[in-house]
This record gives sequence, structure tokens and C-alpha cells, in this order.
Amino acid sequence: MKTITLFVVLVCCSASLSAQQAATTSADLVGLAQSLYMSGDFKGSAFAYADAFKAKGGKATANEHYNAACSWALAGYPDSAFANLLFIANHMNYANFGHMKSDPDLVSLAADARWAPLLETVMANRKQSFPGLEMLTVNRHQLEVVISGRENAQNGKPVIVFENGRGTDLAYWLPIIREVSKEQVAFAYNRPRIGCSEDDNQVPTIDHIVEVLRQALRAKGLEPPYLFVGHSWGAAYIRCYASFYPDEVAGLIFVDPHDFVKKPGGGSLPYREIGLTQSQIDSLFASYDKSADEYMAQGPAFVVEEMKAQRAFSKTGYSLIARNPLPDVPVHFIMAGGYPAGASENEALYDHEKLFRINNNIMMKSWIALIDPLSYGKFFYCSHSGHMVQQDDPDIIIASIKLALSDYRKIVKEKPSGQ
Repeated sequence: MKTITLFVVLVCCSASLSAQQAATTSADLVGLAQSLYMSGDFKGSAFAYADAFKAKGGKATANEHYNAACSWALAGYPDSAFANLLFIANHMNYANFGHMKSDPDLVSLAADARWAPLLETVMANRKQSFPGLEMLTVNRHQLEVVISGRENAQNGKPVIVFENGRGTDLAYWLPIIREVSKEQVAFAYNRPRIGCSEDDNQVPTIDHIVEVLRQALRAKGLEPPYLFVGHSWGAAYIRCYASFYPDEVAGLIFVDPHDFVKKPGGGSLPYREIGLTQSQIDSLFASYDKSADEYMAQGPAFVVEEMKAQRAFSKTGYSLIARNPLPDVPVHFIMAGGYPAGASENEALYDHEKLFRINNNIMMKSWIALIDPLSYGKFFYCSHSGHMVQQDDPDIIIASIKLALSDYRKIVKEKPSGQ
């Protein structure tokens, strides 16, 4: 499945002829390819990717090649699909084994003689990229975990714990893990069904995953305090951990987080600000729900089960998170300000980018309100980064971690002796 955010999934319905004519730069062409994919024109999407790669002069990203492979496979061009997948496996060290193996977009390639060797190469890349990769048994099921920098372990020194976004693999943290583990112990894992982690047959609700994570950390002898770094939907998980076990938390870094602050009617607020009527908003939300239901009926389990968890969160999760306020530790929010590439502008009901900006401003106020009472709360806005900040601007996350560690040391020094 293409690596595209839910926001883009909801707003991309079709690509118009005028959009095709306007697509002249490599970025335009990638955006067009994504829009065509979302509209079901997989052949058009595949050729748009091919044109984009020519315009890029061989500088396409691994994700773009992967997404092109999905379009080629769905369009019935296995040779072109394999050309893109083999390129990223052999020349770009692509290591997301679990995603590739379970991706429904690529199911037509599984019977091809090239499929098994391709997966072997990706798994070899994975093991090479993560020398600390291992399988850990938690509640009778195997979890894929990575521990790096064990030589830096000291009593009272925070362990850096990474929590992935919805349906995403720990591989996205690789450049950040490599840097921070030079001085700290770093722990990353894949929740059940993601990557090579087994299915534990439970919906990954925030309270369930908090217990899975806590057991995994203890099983590897990694004692608190923990500095948590959570991306997107992973932010809800680490916020829940801080609510359940505040005394174990050395800091929280929320990377372009899912909105885990409950505001009555908050979901429709940006639509009201842009000028839509309640009837229009209700109609849009109904179409979004329908799209999500259709996706959940056929999508891969590693994404669908986490979509179920998000729905459960909307009913009961807020109360779990609100059990305790944020602990007075370093808490950072890193917000992506880059408008999603490929977002469709075909629906004339409203200006999509304007809505994106309005929504960002609303969330920004919520995040700043949360950190205002804290001694070491900080907010970072990345104007050119997309949602995958780990890829677009890993240095800001690395800097945030180092700054949070520095502030945590100040807190420890400020504590009266005996506490």
C-alpha cells in the first residue's frame, strides 16, 4: 500500500484534466501520480511516476519508487513493479520487510519467481540496518524490537523509547536511533501485526499497547525513566503511558501528533471556520466515514486494526489519557507545516490548503495550552516538513531529544535530596 497520509486519502477523489496539464515539475508529477492512484487510475499513476522520475534526474526517494511499484503492480505491469522494488532493495537499502510482504497492492507479484529473492534482500537489509534487531516474546506472541546503545546504560539515565505512527514500521526511526544511541540507550519496536511482529488477536487500543510496551521494556531489563518519542497516532500511546505511569516518564516528544485533546465539536471546527454549513460538514464527514469503512473492508490488518483502535479512542480513549495531567517533565511538540504533496484540489467546496492551515492553527493552540503550565515545555514548527518528519527533518527530532535530556538533567538536579 502506498505510504500516503489519511488526510490525502480523504481529499483525493479524482485528478482533473487541468491538473494533468499543469503537472510540469517533478513535484507536480508526483502529486498527480498520487491523485491518480487514489482515483483508481493505476496505469495513469504509474506513468505519471515514470515521468516524475525522469524530471527528478534519478533522485526519486525510496518511498516514491515503492509507491510507483504499487501502481505498476495494480495496473498489471509486473516487470515495471519489480524494477522499482529491486532498485530500492539493491541500491537504497530498503528494509521495511513487513510492509512489503503484507501489502495488498503487491499481492499480484507473490507468485512471480522474483518475489521470494526480493523479500530475502529486504530482510537482509533490515538485519544489516538494525544490528540490535531481535524477536521478543510478550504475552505468548513475538514482537520485533531493536535496542541500540546498551553500552550507555546507567542507573537513572533515560532510555529513549520510540513509538511508531499508525501502521508504520520502526525503520522510519533509523537515522535518529543511530545518532541518539551514541550516548543513550534507544529502544524501538513494532506493535502487533506491524513489520515482523506477530498478530496478538487484540485491537491495539491505547491501554493495551501501553501494557505491551511496558512488558517489553521490562523483559529486556530497560528500567525507567523513559523519554518517549511518538509520531502521529503513536503520540496517543505515549500520552496514555504518561497518564498511567507518570513517575516512569523523563520526557515526552510528540512528533506531528494525532489530536489527543478532546474538544466538543472540535473535528468540525476548521470546516466551520472556512465557511461550510453544518449540512455540508455532515455530508463530508459521512463520505469520509464511508471511505474509511470501504478501506477497512479490504485493507491490510496492520492498518485496519489500528484504525479500529482510533475509533475506540474516540469513544473511551480521551478519559484514559485524562486520568492524570501531563507530568512536569520536558514535553515537546514538533509540528509539520508542509502541505501534503499530492493533495487534490478538485473539490471546489473549500480551499484544501487553507483548511490545512486553519486546522494546524487550531491544533497549535491546543498543544501550546498543554505545555504552558510546564517548566520545560517547548514547541517546534517545521514549515517545510511533511507529516513524516523523521524523513523530512530528522535533525529537529534529534535536537529535540538532546534538549529534552538536558532539561531533564536540570530537573533531577533541582529536586530536593531524597526525592
